[in-house]
Amino acid sequence: MSEIMPDQRRTPTTESRPAAPVRRPAARPSPRPSAGRWRGALVVAVVLVALAVGVGVFDQGPDPAGDDLAGGDLVGAPRVERPELPARARPPDQKPTPSPVEPAPRLTPAPVLALSDDFPTSGPGRFSVVESESAVMGEAGPVVRYRVAVEDGIEIDASAFAEFVDHTLGHEYGWTAGGDLRLQRVADGHDFTIYLATSDTTDQMCATGGLAITAPGMPEGGVSCRLGGQVIINLSRWRLSVPHFVDADVPLVTYRQMVLNHEVGHELGYGHAGCPGPDEPAPVMQQQTISLGGCVANPWPYPDGEYHTGPPVD
Repeated sequence: MSEIMPDQRRTPTTESRPAAPVRRPAARPSPRPSAGRWRGALVVAVVLVALAVGVGVFDQGPDPAGDDLAGGDLVGAPRVERPELPARARPPDQKPTPSPVEPAPRLTPAPVLALSDDFPTSGPGRFSVVESESAVMGEAGPVVRYRVAVEDGIEIDASAFAEFVDHTLGHEYGWTAGGDLRLQRVADGHDFTIYLATSDTTDQMCATGGLAITAPGMPEGGVSCRLGGQVIINLSRWRLSVPHFVDADVPLVTYRQMVLNHEVGHELGYGHAGCPGPDEPAPVMQQQTISLGGCVANPWPYPDGEYHTGPPVD
């Protein structure tokens, strides 16, 4: 409530000559009131009191209605019956905190088991060597050097193929894990060459060493082979794997690692091995391309830090 300041106005003065003194009559003695006048005054007083009580001039104490304006009770205000105010609306209840929702499991894409059969099965028989070199892989032993060559016209990224070969041969479970040799890919000065060739070219190259890559019981398109100084990977197997791997949901990458390590193992002097027992990992020198023989597909020569093999096979 606004505060009202006291009125500070003064009666204006007039700048003029001093007024003439007023002659006042001599004071007369006040007459002594009579009894009649006292009675009249008493009646007037009673009437005034009655009127004051009727209109509530006198403060009757705090208003029972409890009106509170500007911090004090209204003096002499008539009692007002306030309507009962509705209860203050409660704020709407907050929504309950939702329970933590388990994130949807990330869907792992199904492994690629094979690629389409839209690829050449024959080629010119000419190869392009990957010119780059890898680091020396392995901790101890003599360095065995290899180069990578891809047949022209098969639309394969030769550099990517070479990097895959490096990763496979230099893997912690690969041929360098035994500590008896190291490996390095070079462009020249090599000990052997890893070729990626169409099936017809593979057939022709392997035949020069008296090896047949097609026969009853072998997958369509033939298998890979190894000749002295030559590891020949069949493009048909590189893209399609083999039916019993596909039926067992073995990823294509696993087949590729296996066939590389198998044929390079021959170049390093290892012979064939058989399945050591049902449901055991197949030795990498087992002819897994033809049959698993009750074993489980395995691409590594040192899957547990020790060379894994089975009974020798002629």
